[in-house]
Amino acid sequence: MQSLQSSNSRKKLEVIYSPVVVWLFRILTGATFILSGFVKSIDPWGSFYKISEYLDVWGLDIPSALVVIAAFGLGCVEFVIGCLVFLGCYRRVGVWLMLLMMAFMLPLTFYIMVANPVADCGCFGDFLVISNTATFVKNLFLTLMMIYLMMFNRRISGLFDPYVQWVVGGLLSFYILIVSLIGYNVQPMIDFRRFSPGVSLLAADDAEEEADDVDYEFIYEKDGHRESFAIDELPDSTWTFVDRKVIGGSESLSDGFSVIVDGEDVAADIIDSDNDEFLVTIPDMKGVDLSYTYLLNELNDYITDRGGTMVALVNGGRDAIDWWEDVSMASYPIYSAEPTLIKELARGHAAITYLHEGTVVWKRTLSSISYSSISEAAAGELLHELDPDLTYYLELITLTFAGVIFIIWVLDRSGHLVSWHIRRRKMNRTDVTEHPGDKTDR
Repeated sequence: MQSLQSSNSRKKLEVIYSPVVVWLFRILTGATFILSGFVKSIDPWGSFYKISEYLDVWGLDIPSALVVIAAFGLGCVEFVIGCLVFLGCYRRVGVWLMLLMMAFMLPLTFYIMVANPVADCGCFGDFLVISNTATFVKNLFLTLMMIYLMMFNRRISGLFDPYVQWVVGGLLSFYILIVSLIGYNVQPMIDFRRFSPGVSLLAADDAEEEADDVDYEFIYEKDGHRESFAIDELPDSTWTFVDRKVIGGSESLSDGFSVIVDGEDVAADIIDSDNDEFLVTIPDMKGVDLSYTYLLNELNDYITDRGGTMVALVNGGRDAIDWWEDVSMASYPIYSAEPTLIKELARGHAAITYLHEGTVVWKRTLSSISYSSISEAAAGELLHELDPDLTYYLELITLTFAGVIFIIWVLDRSGHLVSWHIRRRKMNRTDVTEHPGDKTDR
C-alpha cells in the first residue's frame, strides 16, 4: 500500500517536472540574487547605512565593525550563491542556501510591508527602489521557484562538472570581494546615486522658477527639544537647524543638491559655476580622522592656487563647525548639510568630490589619498592622478575574471580537465600502492 502511494506521488511530481522550467527558475532566481548581491557589494557603505537604519528602528545598538562585516557578507553571499545557482553548480547546496536566506528575508519583508518601518528595504540598493509590497511579492515568488528547484534541480546537470565547481566558486568569491573592498575604501565602482560623475550640481533655471511652488517644513533643535517651523515662522539664533522636509508641491524639486542655512538654500552660492572646486564631505564628525586635516589644507592650497575653491559639508551644528575649524586650522568655508545628502554625494568617513564648473568629475575617500601623492605630483597632473577611474578598473577586473571562468568552462567541456583529473587520481592510487606503509605510519 505504501509503495503504491509512493508511486502515485512520484507520478504526480513527474507531471510538473520539466527541464526547461528548471533552467528557467535557475536563471530567474540566480539573476535576482546576482543583481541584489552585486549592487550591495559594489556599494558596501550603502548597505551599511541601510542595515544601520533597520537597527535604529528596532532600537538595537550593534558595534559598527559588526555592521560593516554584515554589509560585506550579505552582498558577497547573495552574489556568489546567485551565480552558482545560475550556472547550475552545487545543485543541492546552492538552492538550500537560498532557501535558508529566504526563511529570514520572507518574514522580514512581510513585516516591512505591514509595519512600514523604513521607506524601502534596500534589496537592490540605489540601483532600483521598489515598494515594500512589491519586495514581499517578489520574495514570495522567488521562494516558490526555490521550492521547485529543491525538488528537481539535481536532475539537470549544470555548466560545470562537480570536480571543478569549487574553482568557479572561489573565483566568484575573490572577484566580488575585490569589488567590495574598492567600493568601501575608494568609492563604488558604479555610482547609482543622484550625484554621479557627469551630473551638474547647479540648479536648472526651470527648477528655480518652480521652487516657489514647494512648501517646506524646517526642523530646529534647542536644549534637546526638536520642533517644526514654517518658512515664515523660523526661530531665533538660539535654535539649531536640523533638517528640511517637503510638505507640499513637487517633491522632485527637493531631489537636487541643496544646502540649507537658516531656512535658505545657499547651494547656488557654494557651487562655483566657472572654476574647479573641491567639495569635502564629513557625515560623522566623531568618526573623522584628524590626520586628514593636513591633507585637506594641502588640497585647499592646490585648488586655490589654480583659481578654484574648496568647501566642506559636515553633519553638525555651529559647535561642530567651530570645533573642526579649530582642530584643522581650516581656511576654507564650512557648512552644515543634511546627513543624507552628504552620504549620497560621496561615501566614506570623509571624502572629496572634484567639480569642474559645477559638474561632478570624480570622487574618492580621503583615506585613499596619500600625502606623498600630493606633494610629489606635478602641479598640472594632480587632478588627473587623483581620479580613481573606477569604471575602467571595473571593466578590467570583470573581463579578466569572466575570461578565466570561460576558459575553465571550455577546458571542462572539451574533456581536458577531465583527463587531467583522472590522471591525477591514478597517480594518487599508484603512490598508495607503491608505498602502502606510508598511510599506516601516518
